[in-house]
Amino acid sequence: MSKETSDFLMAERPPSTETAVTVDSTSSASSGLTLSWKDLGYTIKDKTLLSGLNGCVEPGQVLAVMGPSGAGKSTFLDVVAGRKGKVGSLYGQVLLNGTQRAMKKYSSYVTQDDSLIGCFTVRETIRYAVELGQPISNKKVREDKVQELLAQFGLVKCADSPVGDAIIRGISGGEKRRLSIAVQLVKEPKIIFLDEPTSGLDSAASFKVMEAIRDMARRRKCTIVCSIHQPSPSTYALFDKVLFLARGNTVYYGPTNGIEAEYFKSVGHEIPVHSNVPDAVLDHINVDFLGDEELANTRIDHFVKSWTQSAGRVESISSVDAELKKAHTSNEDAGIIVGGGDYTHGFLKQVEILTRRNFQNALKNILLFWVRLAMYLAMAILMGTTWLRMSDNQNTVQDRFSAIFFTIAFLAFMSVAGIPAVLEERAVFYRERMNRTYSVGAYVIANTLVSMPFVLIIAVGFSIPAYWLMGMNSGASNFFVFIAYLWLALYVAESMVILLAAIFPIFVAALTLASFFNGLEMVTQGYFVRRQNIPAFWKYVFHYWNYQKWSWEALIANEFVGLTFQCNPNPVGGGCFCSIPSSLGPDACKFTGEDVIAEYGYGDYSYWKSAVCLIALIVFFRLAFYVTLRVKKPKV
Repeated sequence: MSKETSDFLMAERPPSTETAVTVDSTSSASSGLTLSWKDLGYTIKDKTLLSGLNGCVEPGQVLAVMGPSGAGKSTFLDVVAGRKGKVGSLYGQVLLNGTQRAMKKYSSYVTQDDSLIGCFTVRETIRYAVELGQPISNKKVREDKVQELLAQFGLVKCADSPVGDAIIRGISGGEKRRLSIAVQLVKEPKIIFLDEPTSGLDSAASFKVMEAIRDMARRRKCTIVCSIHQPSPSTYALFDKVLFLARGNTVYYGPTNGIEAEYFKSVGHEIPVHSNVPDAVLDHINVDFLGDEELANTRIDHFVKSWTQSAGRVESISSVDAELKKAHTSNEDAGIIVGGGDYTHGFLKQVEILTRRNFQNALKNILLFWVRLAMYLAMAILMGTTWLRMSDNQNTVQDRFSAIFFTIAFLAFMSVAGIPAVLEERAVFYRERMNRTYSVGAYVIANTLVSMPFVLIIAVGFSIPAYWLMGMNSGASNFFVFIAYLWLALYVAESMVILLAAIFPIFVAALTLASFFNGLEMVTQGYFVRRQNIPAFWKYVFHYWNYQKWSWEALIANEFVGLTFQCNPNPVGGGCFCSIPSSLGPDACKFTGEDVIAEYGYGDYSYWKSAVCLIALIVFFRLAFYVTLRVKKPKV
C-alpha cells in the first residue's frame, strides 16, 4: 500500500481519541455481527423483485451487490435493512448472528444522495452529527471524536471548507461522498448498508472511498453490504464477496478472488484474461439490449438454473444454516448502535441541539432569509418613495388601502424564496430520521423556534423605512402594531410554504402551489371585492380562513383609527365634497378614519380576533407540517 493511501486510511489519531471511541462499550471492535439471509424474496403488486436469495457476511467483510439496472440491488439493500415497512410482501429470513432481530437497532443506512447542509463546513457537519448521535457531554471528548472521524475519512485538509451548495463552491465530489458516509456512521453501527457510495465519482475517488470503508470494516469488525455499479478493477479487489443479481435472482454469490471467473467459465460464459471481472459479468447478464425478449428470458433462466444447481449455492445455504445453529441468543444486546434502542438523547436535548444547528444554518444560508430581507428592503424603499409622505387629504384614503394590501400580499408571496433551503433541510431531516437520530416533534419545534426571530427581522427590516417614508399613522403604538400583525401574517405564510414543500418536495411543484395559494388569498381577502359582495361559497370556504384577511383588517384599523381626512372643495356650488360620509356633520368638511372603516364594511374589526385567528392558522399549518413528516415516508 502506498504511503499516500496509508496516510488516508490510517492518519494518526489525536492522543485522546481513544476516550471518544470507547464511549459505548457495546460497539467495541472486539465484537461483531454476522448478517445472513435465507430464501429471501420480495414481491409487490404481484411482481417478484427478489427470489430465493441466500448468503451471509461476517464481521470485517465487505459484500458488493452488483447487477444491471433493475436487477434488484437497491431493493435487496432496503429489504435486508428493514426499510420496506409494510410495502409489498417479504418472505424468507434476515438474521443477525443466527437470530431475527430489529435491524434498525444494529445498523445504519448510507443513502445514495449526499444530503448535507451546504453552508456548513465539513467540521461543523461532523460536529453536529456527533452531538446528535453520541451521548458525549464532555466538549473536549466530543471534539476528539470529530477529529478522529475527519482523520479516518481523509477530511482533515478540507475540514474548514464549506460543503457547498448552489451558491457556495464547496468540497469535491469524493470528499462530499466521504463526508456523507462519515456523518451516517457516527453511531458506530456493526451493520452498514451503502447504496452506491461511489455514484458520480471518478475511479480514483471511488477507490479512496471504498478503501476507507474497507479499512473501517477491518478495524471495527463491521459487516458491510454495498451496492455498486461497475467498479474499476482496483476498487473491485477491495471487496471480500460479491452478489451478482439479474431480475431479482442470484447468478453468483461468493468470493472475489478469481473463483467467480472460474464459475462463469463453467457455465459457458468465459471471462477474458486481463478484463475487468464485473464489467465482463455485467455484459453477460445484462439482457436489456438484446432486442429479443425470448432470448433474454432464456439467458437469464440459464444463469439462474446454473446457480441453483451449483456447489456455490449449496455452500451459501450451508453457511446460513451454520449461523442458525449457532444462534447467539445469549448476547443479543451486543452490537446495538448508540441510541439504537431509542434516540440517543431525550426530547428536550434533541430540541436544544437542533435549535442551535437550525439557527446557525439560518445565519449562514443566505437563501433561507437574507435574500428575502435584501429584497424586502429594496421594496420598502420603492414603496416608500412611491407612496411618499401621504397627506391627510381624502385622496390618500385609497392609497393607504393599496399600500397595506400590497405590503401584506407581496411580502407573504415572496416567502416562496425560501423553498430551496427548505428542500435542502428536508432531505437532511429524512436521512437523519431513517437512522433514528431524533424525533419528528423535536425537529418541528426547533424549526418553529428558529424561524420566529428571522421572520421578525424581515418584518422590522421592511417596516422601518417603508412605514415612515409612506407617512402612515405616526403614533408609536401604531408602528409597533403594524410590525406585530405583519410578522404574524408573514409567519403564517412561512408555515404554509414549509408545509407545501414537505408535501411536494419538488421545487417547481412547491413554488407553483404556493404561488396559487397566495393568489387565492389575495383574491378572497376583501380588498378587490368588498366582504359583503363576495359570493357565499368563496366567503365561507376561503375568506374567513384567509390569513391575509385577518392581518389586513387589523392593519387598516391600525392605520385609519385616529386619523382625520380633509375633504376636497366642491367645484360646483361651493362648500366641500367628501368622498366618505362624515360623522362630524355636513359642515365639518372633514371625516374620520373610523368613518372610512365603517363605509368599507370593517366596523366590526377586532385586534384580538385577528391575532387569535392568525395564531390559530400558524398552529394549524405547523401541526399539519408535523403530521406530514410523520406520515409521508421518503422513497427508499
